Amino acid sequence: MEWDDDTLRRFREGTPEVLADVYRAHAEPLARLLKAAAWRGAFTRLRNAMELENTLLETFARAFEPRTRAAYNGTRPYAHFLMGIARNVLLEQSREREMVGRDEAFEGLTESSPEDGGLAELLEDREVEALLAAFKDGLSREEHRLFELRFAEGVAQEEAATALGLTRIQVRRREFGLKSRLLGFLQSKGYLEDLETQGWSFFRRRGTR
Repeated sequence: MEWDDDTLRRFREGTPEVLADVYRAHAEPLARLLKAAAWRGAFTRLRNAMELENTLLETFARAFEPRTRAAYNGTRPYAHFLMGIARNVLLEQSREREMVGRDEAFEGLTESSPEDGGLAELLEDREVEALLAAFKDGLSREEHRLFELRFAEGVAQEEAATALGLTRIQVRRREFGLKSRLLGFLQSKGYLEDLETQGWSFFRRRGTR
């Protein structure tokens, strides 16, 4: 694909036709590079077709964000630019997987664990139910649907991703954002002041009871 001045300008502006051309030109080559890396021993989980597809989609989702489009100068080979983004995605996924045990200890807001500081019990309180309703009123339609799927209905992340038309990692990122915002909202009302977010979960701060 040729990156002349007009193409680069339209790419940075987010012209759908240009973004589609970029995806068509680079998706398959990037997938081949990632598979090759997996079989050489790096990020071996990409040997799984679903893992590869999720990583590919997340890479392009980030590559097509306005700030990232603006950062591309049209000179550096775009394949190398994409690989840099893919590498960051894979490293981030690896860090997340290291925290899976903690994540499962707080898989949903209605579950209880020693680390959650009694959050499940607190959410059963009628006063907090009213606060939750107020919190949900401030959510976008997509956020509200994600909240209901994950925290009210207990739907798995993969199923929630399918229902919302997102990748699993996008669901995880949005879910963490919701948890953090909810914690901040409740703390602003005087609840759970001894908790903090860590990874994808809530933990008590050291030195508190």
